[in-house]
Amino acid sequence: MAKRFNSERLRRLSQRSCAAATLIALVAAPGAFAQVQLPPAVESTALSRDAFSTGTLGPADGALPETLWRNAEVQTLEFLLENLPARPAAPSLGEAMRRTLLSPGTGPDGAGGALGGKKLLALARAGFLKEAATVASLSTANGNDPWTGQSEAVRALLSGDINAACRRSERLSSGRDNPFWVKLRVLCYAQAGERDAADLTLGILRDQYGLDAEEDAYLTAAATGAAPKAPAPIRSALLYAASRLLETPLAPGLLGEADGGVLAAIISDQSADLSARIAASETAAAMGVISGAELAAVLGGAEFDVAEIGAAVETARARSADPLTDALLYKSIETLSAPEFVRDKAQRIALALGLADSFHRAYALSVLYADELEALEGIIVSPEEAGVFASARLAIGDSVGGARWLSAMLGEGESVSALPETQAMMFIELVNLLAILDPQAASQVARRADVAVLGEDAPMPAGADDLEIDADLRAHILEAAFDAALENKIGQAALAALAASRQEAVDPAQRVIVSQSLKAAGLEDIERRYRFERAFSRRFARVDLASAADETGSAGADQNNGLTPRLKPTGER
Repeated sequence: MAKRFNSERLRRLSQRSCAAATLIALVAAPGAFAQVQLPPAVESTALSRDAFSTGTLGPADGALPETLWRNAEVQTLEFLLENLPARPAAPSLGEAMRRTLLSPGTGPDGAGGALGGKKLLALARAGFLKEAATVASLSTANGNDPWTGQSEAVRALLSGDINAACRRSERLSSGRDNPFWVKLRVLCYAQAGERDAADLTLGILRDQYGLDAEEDAYLTAAATGAAPKAPAPIRSALLYAASRLLETPLAPGLLGEADGGVLAAIISDQSADLSARIAASETAAAMGVISGAELAAVLGGAEFDVAEIGAAVETARARSADPLTDALLYKSIETLSAPEFVRDKAQRIALALGLADSFHRAYALSVLYADELEALEGIIVSPEEAGVFASARLAIGDSVGGARWLSAMLGEGESVSALPETQAMMFIELVNLLAILDPQAASQVARRADVAVLGEDAPMPAGADDLEIDADLRAHILEAAFDAALENKIGQAALAALAASRQEAVDPAQRVIVSQSLKAAGLEDIERRYRFERAFSRRFARVDLASAADETGSAGADQNNGLTPRLKPTGER
């Protein structure tokens, strides 16, 4: 009996020990709690904020500190927002706008709905349409604010929905005499077939506000129902909507002054001419408005027959300035995926990159082929191809890749003197560009090539002095920039840099404001890229001036046309 009792007791103790061991194992196991039914977690969401304070970026995305608007004044920020560029002059500036306007941070004291509305409008006009819509949906955007309403109307016009923009106009309780809304009413009347009302409103516009040539052409055509006699450039959302209403063709040549928002709209418009969509996507990429993946989607989505793709190389050599050429070559390069075609692929990519005849096209193609060039590193190419690849890597800010391809230009040689003259000149120019991004890497490459790096600043091409400079605007931006730098107002400093960039091409002082204000905003990386992009873009400006001089015969042999190398032999070994 005692034995049975002891056996039973031992069995129960053993079961309890096993249960305890199992519990301990479950607690210690990494995935143990996956088997346990826990109470549902309580979700927490941040309180809604006004549109100006709302952002979509986190620190890992490059957001500025939450205190970016501390001590800033509402009137100064409104002025700067009104003067932000709708066409960022460089990809670095588009990135600066994205990081500044999409960073969350409490707005200044006294901020009303207008400040958030102007932020949303600046985003939409520059081409950040999805971002503007997201911020508006996440925030308590003031629906009665005319600026918020204008941002909504602009997005509607760019999406092809004139009726939605007109309904937004009808809901206005104030600000209806703003020129934007009066111009929109012309389109609304034209859309509704009320020609007399459209013509009357157009007359009021001319008398009270004035119209530029393009606005007059498109709005007159909308009011009368007849297409413009001659195609006119399309800059704004209003003109884009008018062109869509009139069903006028969108040619690439009409987009030279288009806002980023117009370019984004054309990219999304599957009915638009393919050449226009490609040109818009390349320009938008060089503004920092769309990504390389979005650019690749446009070019990769182009449809050509097999014969056209097969003849892409011959077509490229005969039609270098046509946007369709870029898509043809891109499609043909996609077919060279097998390892045995790697040399053919390298040659074809070099041809595609070499077709760039402008800064925006050069940058866009560099972004487009970024992954392919990274995969090609280490293969044997000609010095000329290596130079093209080095330029492409530098264009997107890759100083490491640029330095590697520059070293590949030299090959087994120990000096730039071993290269043919044309390639030596390319090497010299590219090393000087590398010095802006990475002085140490440039010094190492230059030392091996037996050259010395000179200063980065080169004279700007002539001809810019003919453009008008708004002295009052410049003074206000300068005041805002100094105030931001002295009082550590980092958000204001970033906006001042962007506003100054609108005139930086014609005013050296504005370029200084851009650089110093970017630094004051803590955007040193963007400031470095900005200086590089300015120097990189001068390559194409100098070529244009040299071509013009050759045509007129005015360039003498001893005239400085800006092509002088910015490096020199060291004379030391």
